[in-house]
Amino acid sequence: MSDGVRIWRCRTCSTGYFPERLLCSRCHTHDFVADRVTEGVVEEITVIRHVLGQTDWQPRRLANVRTVNGPRITVGLRDESGPGTVIALFEEGTAPFGAAKPAP
Repeated sequence: MSDGVRIWRCRTCSTGYFPERLLCSRCHTHDFVADRVTEGVVEEITVIRHVLGQTDWQPRRLANVRTVNGPRITVGLRDESGPGTVIALFEEGTAPFGAAKPAP
């Protein structure tokens, strides 16, 4: 598990993207730099209950997350976080995930 989720930021206008793009939709340049976002706010949740061709599938929760100074991304949830919850973002392999931030 790594801290944050990798995004790509346009070097010209600083717009953040996930996944990586070939062209910035704001300023139309193609020069990006890797960046990380470490937290976001859950906006919506859905549950994938089954997948064709899969056996022993367990329901999985996905969330649309508004990141701080970055794009909105879809992540797998590792807990029961709901809309409005601030979550910590991390990667498992190359997949983005989130879970409620631990209390200070």
